[in-house]
Amino acid sequence: MKIALWELDPEGFHIVTSGRLHGTPVRLLIDTGANHSCFDRNFIESLQIPIDETDKDDVNIGIGGNEFQSDILTISHFKIGRILVPPSPFRLLDLQPVCAAYENVGFKTIHGIIGGDLLHRFHAVIDYGNKTLTLYK
Repeated sequence: MKIALWELDPEGFHIVTSGRLHGTPVRLLIDTGANHSCFDRNFIESLQIPIDETDKDDVNIGIGGNEFQSDILTISHFKIGRILVPPSPFRLLDLQPVCAAYENVGFKTIHGIIGGDLLHRFHAVIDYGNKTLTLYK
């Protein structure tokens, strides 16, 4: 599938791709340094996906050592490219600060982050030259 490389500075890029959640198009940040995949809590609520049956995650550590706790929601009906992701746990986070930072430099909002859990599970290969992300079942 195609990826976009968002250039934040001359030597720094963020990888973005698209998917579908419950039939709704989503923009996804590919973050090889993130342990877990997540969605923005407000976005999930806007799709009226019930979130009352969540588990609590242990304490997570973000960039800069900031600790935070997240809810875990099993999400189904999620596709990345042509890959239908089986029902899988996703963390629910407030991604609004991240979205605001992207919007401040002219990029669109993101709805979720694909982390190492899914990248590993689907043996992801990122090809920067051809701007593609390949996932294998």
